[in-house]
Amino acid sequence: MKRVYTIVIMLLAVFSLYGQDILGDWHGSFTAEPPGGMAQTLRIVFHITATDDGYTSTLDSPDQGPDAIGIATDATTFENKELTIKLDAIQFVYNGKLTDAKTIDGSFTQFGVTYDLDLTKAEE
Repeated sequence: MKRVYTIVIMLLAVFSLYGQDILGDWHGSFTAEPPGGMAQTLRIVFHITATDDGYTSTLDSPDQGPDAIGIATDATTFENKELTIKLDAIQFVYNGKLTDAKTIDGSFTQFGVTYDLDLTKAEE
């Protein structure tokens, strides 16, 4: 019986390593440097939830006011520790890699310009 418990515990440990939890709120910030303008640091928050078909998310940009909160994205995928979030209306594509349970290293491209955007999972 001890052997069965040991095998079950080992299997659960393996599944937890491969089933890294992407669900929740992920925070990051980037610095935008518009041509001829002053550099500005902006915060980004993704709220990722599960659906029957995979994932969905919304995007917040709190520094851009109330109209930039809860923006629905067009696609959210997470495969092989790679997160991709797309928002077609503003030509926004985020790509990141889950490096541990609370960190995603990535960047996003918007209107042809790429910015570094690493994310940290919010505490629950």
